[in-house]
Amino acid sequence: MIKQQRSWSVAFRRLGVALSAFVLLPSAFLVGYIWIFGAPESAIRPHLWVVATLVSALAGLRLAIGLLPLPQAARLIISSLLIACTGLAMILFYGLVFVGLKHWKRVTTFDMAGSYALQAPDLLRALGYSPLLATALCASLFALAWYTAYVFLRKGDWVTSFYRNISRSVIGVMAIGLLAISTVSAMALPDRDWGGLGEPLSLSLFPSQSQRAMQSHAIDVFHAAQIDRDEDAVRSAYRPNEKARHSNVIVIVADALRADHLSLFGYHRKTSPNLEALSQAGRMRLATSAITVCNESSCGLRALASSHYVDRQAAHPITLHEVLKQHGYQVHLIFSGDHTNFDGLSGIYGKVDSYFDGASQSKLYLNDDRLVTDRLQDFGPWDGKPTMFQFHLMSSHALGKRFDDTPEFGPGENYTAVRWGSGDAQMPQRATNFYDRGILQVDRVIRDILSMLEARGYLQDAHVLITGDHGESLGERGLYSHTHSVWEESLRVPFVLLSYGTANADGLRPNPVISQIDIAPTLLRFLDMPIPQSWDGVPLQTSIQSRIVYFQQAQLIGLVDGRTLGKLYKHWIDVQTNKQFTFDLLSDPRETKNVTSEVEQSMQEEWRQLLTNRSAALTPEVRERLERQSSRGSAH
Repeated sequence: MIKQQRSWSVAFRRLGVALSAFVLLPSAFLVGYIWIFGAPESAIRPHLWVVATLVSALAGLRLAIGLLPLPQAARLIISSLLIACTGLAMILFYGLVFVGLKHWKRVTTFDMAGSYALQAPDLLRALGYSPLLATALCASLFALAWYTAYVFLRKGDWVTSFYRNISRSVIGVMAIGLLAISTVSAMALPDRDWGGLGEPLSLSLFPSQSQRAMQSHAIDVFHAAQIDRDEDAVRSAYRPNEKARHSNVIVIVADALRADHLSLFGYHRKTSPNLEALSQAGRMRLATSAITVCNESSCGLRALASSHYVDRQAAHPITLHEVLKQHGYQVHLIFSGDHTNFDGLSGIYGKVDSYFDGASQSKLYLNDDRLVTDRLQDFGPWDGKPTMFQFHLMSSHALGKRFDDTPEFGPGENYTAVRWGSGDAQMPQRATNFYDRGILQVDRVIRDILSMLEARGYLQDAHVLITGDHGESLGERGLYSHTHSVWEESLRVPFVLLSYGTANADGLRPNPVISQIDIAPTLLRFLDMPIPQSWDGVPLQTSIQSRIVYFQQAQLIGLVDGRTLGKLYKHWIDVQTNKQFTFDLLSDPRETKNVTSEVEQSMQEEWRQLLTNRSAALTPEVRERLERQSSRGSAH
């Protein structure tokens, strides 16, 4: 009896050690998930339930493996492989969660991870890593994990101890029971709606369960539903103009395209020779810059499509594309990059005639802009029906494919891995060289697109827009890439309009305060089409004496105020720290002197109230903090 009690004691002690080792990784992850990345504490309980489901499945499989008619060594090898695969899969998943939160401010979805996994070699090359070396490293890590698990099981496997104390038939029933419990629990996961609590696996598998997520921004489901109802009301009331013009519309968006790095705007390097040639040929009707609504693709592309600031961006807005469809246009979207799996970007445009992005194929790296020109080759001559094309280019993005024959401006380096700074004093120059090479390539791809469209007749009567979805940091203030600031390099993109053939582009009245949301209304005004009532933007054919436009990036929320004569104030608040920043862009375009203390208190209070009114895309906690601060300011 004493011997059996000792045997059971050893079995349960080994089981306890195994469980402790297994939950160590999820516990460490939850600490980082909540305390570093600010996930809600409500995520703890459902995620531990998910982990318990995985533990149940693993235990059931381990018990079932012990029933196999194999030598003990073979069973240990199989079990250690199972444990190694499970552990590494958890590490990979947790790592992808942190990568997504750091770079995109959202949990990486399985669809997004799958798209990049299929093209991992090209992604690694774009980041400057050797696929062969990465494969060798992964193989080494797997071998180490397997060997560690094997040694652990040889010294103290709880399954072996259980087999010494329980009959095989009872163990078989236990294995089936554990597997059944874990299966039922897993099947119920889609219906639990744990994404709203922040549970990471649910957010990865079912991203729609959360708030209306837009990378760094989120609108609570109730406010989002009201926005959608408002958009539906505008959609129902909209009436096309039967006498509208039907010039073709070509929209070319280059990802992360800064205005100040185009030689068209005076940049010291020859990065846009083809755009300059178009200007010299008299095609260019407008060449200026615009302020984006944010510093990332999700809200930037929504603003281009639906003329809304971040706080009013709907799931199903009435878009430029939808308006053109109502006026009899064919609409074709041809995108480099993965818009299908990245934050649901492919669904924001409404019904279109054809859609293609990098995730639609497996022939080339999904961020290779040759996908765009290859796809365009499939279109025949223009049939005379009004047509809209929208292209998205990735050459200017850090993850975009650089062609071998694109000239370099000097030694360059992909800066994705150092987005929060680098101690290397030469990194800003290498990052700039790498980025400028991408700009030069964008200019070349734009030339190729326009040449192909012209050869097919689409430019006989056409408006062409060239812009970016957001800016990019290249070492300024120690920052790289995007999604983390609202400095001018992060928000300022080109706003270039070309006209071909009989397209009428008269009446433009450029304003010093131009927003990304003005692009769609300007295009519709060219075509004599009604502008949807809910749109926030203003057509540039309208005379505007003074104006305020808004921007936001995560907790940084601000405005550009052009109402003061001789001043162009840019003001923003870091809501988490309550720090305020104000710059006069006319006298200080590089934002070197914070002049908040020089601005009248009444104007500062007005700005804060305006920003409070635009705070719907902040998290509820941060929005409440801004409202309290605004109330205190008004009281003073």
